[in-house]
Amino acid sequence: MGGVTRYVAFLRAINLGSTNKIAMPELRTMAEGLGYSDVATYINSGNLIVKTTKGAAAVERALAKAIKDTFGFTIDVTVRTDAQLGKVLANNPYPDGNPSQVTVAFLMKAPDARAKERVTSMAAEHEPLTFAGREVYVNYSHGLGTSKLAEKFSSIVGVSSTVRTIRTVGKLVEMCSKS
Repeated sequence: MGGVTRYVAFLRAINLGSTNKIAMPELRTMAEGLGYSDVATYINSGNLIVKTTKGAAAVERALAKAIKDTFGFTIDVTVRTDAQLGKVLANNPYPDGNPSQVTVAFLMKAPDARAKERVTSMAAEHEPLTFAGREVYVNYSHGLGTSKLAEKFSSIVGVSSTVRTIRTVGKLVEMCSKS
């Protein structure tokens, strides 16, 4: 049995409008029921912090199954260790960007070789982006609301993903360092 690892789980497309509703207290209770410790959530968009001896793939599978069994819908889940998330924050290629407009797309798996070309061709000139393994940073300097790229990101990259602002990533790193 390995050591204890702290993971941040990113749940895709929950609490958006009237679909895939999950109350955070219920999500925490579900995660505790799976045997995870030091369980915490941040805001209502599907950010779950857990500690466990299990590996990342096992945590992703267990959370996705438990969400389906508990709440009745299928969603994608991806996890990063607290150390990986710290590197995501430290490696932000747009440190001078507005932290509410610089985003990180957490990909469920590595994209194919042509993903960067597809995403770059769809991005507006004022939307610089950087691929970094299973993360894609985008600086939506003119806002996310009017971006054609933001609207269709997962379908363009060809891999399911969930997006968080760099501000949210920073808060999650801070929460991990405190517990």
